[in-house]
Parts: sequence; C-alpha cells; structure tokens
Amino acid sequence: MARGLCQGVSTAVLYGSLALFISILHNVFLLYYVDTFVSTVFLIWNSLNDPLFGWLSDHAFLSSPQSGSQITSPEVVLKRLQALSRSGPLFALSFLGFWVAWTWPGFQFLICLCLYDGFLTVVDLNHNALLADLAVSAHDRTRLNFHTSLFSAMGSLSVFLSYSFWNKEDFYSFRLFCVTLALFSMLGFFLISRLLRLRFQKEVHPRNSESHSLTE
Repeated sequence: MARGLCQGVSTAVLYGSLALFISILHNVFLLYYVDTFVSTVFLIWNSLNDPLFGWLSDHAFLSSPQSGSQITSPEVVLKRLQALSRSGPLFALSFLGFWVAWTWPGFQFLICLCLYDGFLTVVDLNHNALLADLAVSAHDRTRLNFHTSLFSAMGSLSVFLSYSFWNKEDFYSFRLFCVTLALFSMLGFFLISRLLRLRFQKEVHPRNSESHSLTE
C-alpha cells in the first residue's frame, strides 16, 4: 500500500506535507503557550539549543570519514529521513506534555518548553536540509518550496479551529483537540518519512549512483 501511494504522489507534495505536521502544532503552541510560560531560563535555552541540536544532528556526518564532497551522499538523505521519522513523533509527544500533570506546574512547563523547542529544532533542521539533497535544479527547489509554503499555510488553520475548543474554565475539549493534532502529526511524520525514503531509494538514489559511476 505504501509503495502504491508513493508512486501516486510527487516528491514535492511529500516533502511539502512535512511542513503541515510542523505547522499545525507550532502555530497552536505559539498562540497558547509561549506568551504565558516564557521565562529567562527558557530564553537562555532557546539561544543555546539551535547550535547544540544542530551539531548533535549532524555529528554522525561530521565525524564520518566520508566528509567534504560526500556530505550530500544518498546515505545522508536516508539518515535525515530516519531522523525525521524518530524526532517527528517525539516532537508531537512533547507538544502533549504540557497537558499531563506529572510534577510541579512551573517546573513541568519549563521542561516541556525546552523539550518542545529542542525537538522542533531537530525537525526543522533535517527538513530544511533535505531541500538541497532532494532538488538539484532551481526549478525543483522552487517547486518544493512552493509546496512547503502551501502546506504551512494549511497548517495555520489549526489556530482558527482551536478557538472553537479553547475554554480557560474547562480544558477537556482543548486537550482532546491537542491530542487529535498530535496523533495526526505523529502519523504524518512516520508515513511521509517512509514514503519519501521509498521514493528516494527507487528513483533518486539509482540516478545518483549512475551519475557517480559515470563521473568515475
């Protein structure tokens, strides 16, 4: 079934749809959490986590003997897709962590904010880095960017839907709404990452291997 769906959907649509699963959560997060729970500690963490998680994400590539010209090899793309299939669902779970009471509220929200922002950095970094590897020509990159923008705009609809569920006196409906968003995002990251991996292995990887052989 996955292979059949992979053949019927373009790479641009698959790549762009990853932005949807980020956007539907992050737009709601920005509206309801950041303004309320931001603190000095979180601001310090936010300034450190981008280079930290960026380095951790690429550490396997930087420490590999295949560096330099080999940094955009098909193996790197497959590793990034694997990272998205893991970190995407964890990003969605960290989004839900705000609504499950497990410790002192102030400490809970500080930890959840740091986890959420950390996983968001990993997901964003790997998603954006895939653009250069999946699209070589300017035309292809424009097409992928267009679909990314389109799906990001679609993801912003989650904010408008959230107004129907937000109630400071009773969070039950809003919690169910957030659970639905998170489950949709988790499933989307897992499925789309798998489809992109199948598409890359079937079409892009063989072409790169043939081109590499001709170059040698």
